[in-house]
Amino acid sequence: MKYLIVLCLIAYINAFPQKDGAQFTNEAIKQAQSQQLIPAGAQIQNVQEGIELGAYENIPGSQRVDLFQILGDQVPREVITNLQSQIDNV
Repeated sequence: MKYLIVLCLIAYINAFPQKDGAQFTNEAIKQAQSQQLIPAGAQIQNVQEGIELGAYENIPGSQRVDLFQILGDQVPREVITNLQSQIDNV
């Protein structure tokens, strides 16, 4: 009986991390609109699950960050172009 309870508890706990970021969806949309990544009047039809990317740390200030190389085909080209122009201006 204890084994069954522990097994159910583990299954219950493991179900939550998948939904962890859902609470931030509305805030992320507002931030994207305020930064003009998406038009302010745009109607969001659906939200897709995000992708995980490796972290890049300690990039020298003189080195250009190439988002096309990092993101590849994971993100739409127009999004990468928009983000790349913002990064290039930093």
